[in-house]
Amino acid sequence: MTSEPVHHFPRLPHAAPFLLLDRVLEVRARDAAFSKLVTAADPCVAGDGTLPAAFVLEAIAQAAGALLAEMEGRAPAPGYLAAVDGFAMHGPVRVGETLRVEVHLVRHVAQASMVRGRVLVDGVVRAEGRVTLAQPR
Repeated sequence: MTSEPVHHFPRLPHAAPFLLLDRVLEVRARDAAFSKLVTAADPCVAGDGTLPAAFVLEAIAQAAGALLAEMEGRAPAPGYLAAVDGFAMHGPVRVGETLRVEVHLVRHVAQASMVRGRVLVDGVVRAEGRVTLAQPR
């Protein structure tokens, strides 16, 4: 992604402590990047100082919803997490690390949007997978 930095908060219905994205970094037609600083004060952090895989996956799902929200009418409104495919953790996410959560809209069919996402720390992929968001009927 080569667009200019955006630097504003993601537009999501989530609130602290369950908003797992801090800033919008980049937004393009079908792609976006967001940041998240993992802190010791984060209630989602495990006792060993790592962010559990479920919350890393949730960050990808929130990034998918935020991408759809940023598209302002060029895509369906975000909905709920309907499916997860091929999700894998490639390394731990620890307190003090800044996550870069990147998402790409793969396709939209009927009432669902499939988004491919990955989480990087210092350019190294720590997690990746696809999520499908479905719109409420």
